[in-house]
Amino acid sequence: MNRYKILSWLVALAGLWMVIAAFVLEHPADNDAMWNAIIVGVVVVILGAWAAITENADTSRVLMWLSVVAGIWLIVAPFVLAYSELATALWNDIIVGIIIVVLGAWSALTIGSAETPAP
Repeated sequence: MNRYKILSWLVALAGLWMVIAAFVLEHPADNDAMWNAIIVGVVVVILGAWAAITENADTSRVLMWLSVVAGIWLIVAPFVLAYSELATALWNDIIVGIIIVVLGAWSALTIGSAETPAP
């Protein structure tokens, strides 16, 4: 399995964690935090899984850059949606957002190098 496919699956797992976190962390105390975690989590799962199973490198690259955007949203969402007072939701969003940004960018950048033939 190519490195970018493994990284894409890891992005999908991070998205799955966001969906689960909506129910096991403090998110139910705030509707915005809960729905943000669910919606962004589902989107990231779809992006990561789709990027991992598609054979089109360009599609996979675009999907991973979209996951980077979703990760950036997770980092700023607690402040934009005003639930930064929920420490657990705040730090979960920031940490998982950083993980998604790093893995998504790494995957997107690896896709280009995976296509170049070895000498």
